[in-house]
Amino acid sequence: MQLTARHLENIKRFIPIFRYHLDHAEQNEELLERSARQRLFGQLLAPEALRNMTELELGQVIGSLWASRQWANKGYLIEKLIAANSLPALRKHLHDLLWGADSVGRRYDAFRRAIKGLGTASITELLAFVHPEQCGIWNDKARRALDILGLRDILPITHKRQISGDEYERFNALLKQLQVTLTQLDLTDLDYPMLDYFLYIVWETGGAELPPIAPSGTPPEAEDFDHDEVVENLLDIGQWLGFSAEKEKLVARGAKVDAVWQARIANLGVVTYVFEVQRRGSLDSLILNLQRAQNNPTVQRLIVVANTDSLERIRHEIATLPESFRKLVSFMEVKAVQRAVELIGELAEIIGRLELVRSEFDVRP
Repeated sequence: MQLTARHLENIKRFIPIFRYHLDHAEQNEELLERSARQRLFGQLLAPEALRNMTELELGQVIGSLWASRQWANKGYLIEKLIAANSLPALRKHLHDLLWGADSVGRRYDAFRRAIKGLGTASITELLAFVHPEQCGIWNDKARRALDILGLRDILPITHKRQISGDEYERFNALLKQLQVTLTQLDLTDLDYPMLDYFLYIVWETGGAELPPIAPSGTPPEAEDFDHDEVVENLLDIGQWLGFSAEKEKLVARGAKVDAVWQARIANLGVVTYVFEVQRRGSLDSLILNLQRAQNNPTVQRLIVVANTDSLERIRHEIATLPESFRKLVSFMEVKAVQRAVELIGELAEIIGRLELVRSEFDVRP
């Protein structure tokens, strides 16, 4: 994995603004927050501290993650996480993730398999702030920054939100190359969280400065996604809209659906919106489940969530079914769900700066 002259030229464009921020670090809230986070995680996620971690301390860690910013109610997030996994299991698997003897990629994969409710962005944040000399942060801003720098040609996974342990190790190897390059440009002693800050600066300031990335000869593979993560995203969106949102809910006989939004409206009583997330599996089973859900008189809409190609096949299958069913069905792309969650996160970040409500898990001074 080697950076080219074109990559180097792109990187150099952002050196002046990055250097300016470093020179004014004592007045930079973003950098001060990163330093505070590193100190906090060093205390709360040390091996001995993890063995005795309390719910409050877990909340301070998870609630401070950038990946958790879309949650206005951090307490509810922590309750969900503990209910899905148990506090002892979270302690154990966090210890194995952060301090296990295996490679970081294998520890990452094992944690993702064992723990529900924490995706790639959250896991890599934890790793980066505990092991700042070897672990980077994989999130939307970092992915987009890599594209802006033209680095997709040597790391062709920037379209993926959720990555494997092997892909994470490849990302860290690329960050090592970036670190070497910045050192050669007289930007020394940058750990991986600071490399993440460089990517943040690229994302924040550089989207319009660079020409579009030339497409490679091989078209990108259809983006895969994590089924459970998309279901959680739907719950997040529903709750932000004021609905009561639940997952894996039985809405009619034989119809257990991925997610529902419900609300009580004065003139209509209870209204229910049903979501089914289709990643793999039989289209016949999907359609049958939706038809059964239709038997619930409160159901106002049946929404199928999938990638573009899958939605086309599902539309084709449903087009031949009775009109009474077809009119109830809507279609939503996974990327639209993901974009909605991003926007919620941006809004939460803006509102959060007002400090209207301080969470019990808030660690800011």
